[in-house]
Amino acid sequence: MKFKCNNLESIKEKLIANLFVLDKIKHQIDTYFIVNETQEDGTRDYLRVREDKKKNFISLDYHKVLSLLETDEVEVDIKDKEKIIKILKLLGKNIQCEVDKQREQYKKGDVTVTLDIIKNLGSFVEIEINGELNPENEQSLIDTMKLLGLKEEQRIKKQGYPDLLLTSQS
Repeated sequence: MKFKCNNLESIKEKLIANLFVLDKIKHQIDTYFIVNETQEDGTRDYLRVREDKKKNFISLDYHKVLSLLETDEVEVDIKDKEKIIKILKLLGKNIQCEVDKQREQYKKGDVTVTLDIIKNLGSFVEIEINGELNPENEQSLIDTMKLLGLKEEQRIKKQGYPDLLLTSQS
């Protein structure tokens, strides 16, 4: 679940007060290639080259939105960002956008809450559970949303940061 949020400090205070623990701080630069056009349900698939500046780590990911609460991602480590980008271009894929984000991840049990600041886009909160979509996990997501004071009308549905960035630039 992803939410537009203009007050990350307030969210951070609520996380700490509710015993969420800071897990990771990251600076990631994601280069996105769109695999297909927007589907009838408003989703599309991406290839993403992710560079984690803090960990000096690069990966290639295939990212597919399955539903409002589910995504499927397949990730593989790579060593050379420029070569993988060149290969994707040779395969006819064009860079659609670059998402530069500062990210803090907090954890409590199976729930991860991520606070993102996206260059040229703003601040966001993501709530995730790495596991099967079942009624118990769905309720955990909703409970965390309420705990943090996030509202359904703030929620970004079936759009990733590249969609939001491309829409804001047009």
